[in-house]
Amino acid sequence: MAHVQRAQGDMQFVVCQLIDEAPWGWRHYIPGPNEPEGDRITEGDDSLRVTPDETGRAVYVYVFDLEARRLDVFSTRAKDDGKRIRSVVFSQTGTPNLRALDLLPAETVDEPLLPGEELSAQTLQDWLEGLPTLETDSTVLFWGGAEQLPDGALAITLRVATYEDGSIVQVVEQLWNVVPPSARLEPERVRNLLDALVDVVRENPKRLDPFWLSKQDPLRRSGARQRQSLAKVLRARWARSSRSAR
Repeated sequence: MAHVQRAQGDMQFVVCQLIDEAPWGWRHYIPGPNEPEGDRITEGDDSLRVTPDETGRAVYVYVFDLEARRLDVFSTRAKDDGKRIRSVVFSQTGTPNLRALDLLPAETVDEPLLPGEELSAQTLQDWLEGLPTLETDSTVLFWGGAEQLPDGALAITLRVATYEDGSIVQVVEQLWNVVPPSARLEPERVRNLLDALVDVVRENPKRLDPFWLSKQDPLRRSGARQRQSLAKVLRARWARSSRSAR
């Protein structure tokens, strides 16, 4: 989905790049620091590959409908029996009609806008200083500084300290890229998210995990704007991450 979006919805281009130009398949095609161009499989490569006659190694099948500008995703896992996971339609500018392929039901809500004066990093910092302490018997969350990123988003530094016998034995620091530029125009929505996060973490001390917290992105993924709705999103994301860890 992200690949088609980067191509501004030009699905024909993506099909040519992923299929026509790489008939033997890919080890990976997502650019990375060490492999900026991706890594294709060649004819003589003995790596595992998926062919029309051998699809058992596929977990998902993507079907491109060029005329409809639609991308369909099916699961090939035995228990799923080939069910459709999602269908995403792209506009002429590459905008998908879904925020993400893996949206949970709680994330599909769309609530009325909460427009206000554009949120600044300083105002966000002031809010953080007024939030209640989140802690367990051995860990404490310290809200670090709020800063504006180059793309206009606002980020928060999370620091979780672990104590033993009254002394700090570990500090984990994570940058939480939480407020996209568009959400800065809805300051009340951002405040509702912070309050919802406090509510959800207080319910279950295990959620005081800086790595899990920094991955939460409801202001981009969902259309939720109210405190209770955002709390439902966070609980649903925790439930999914907990199942995945089993």
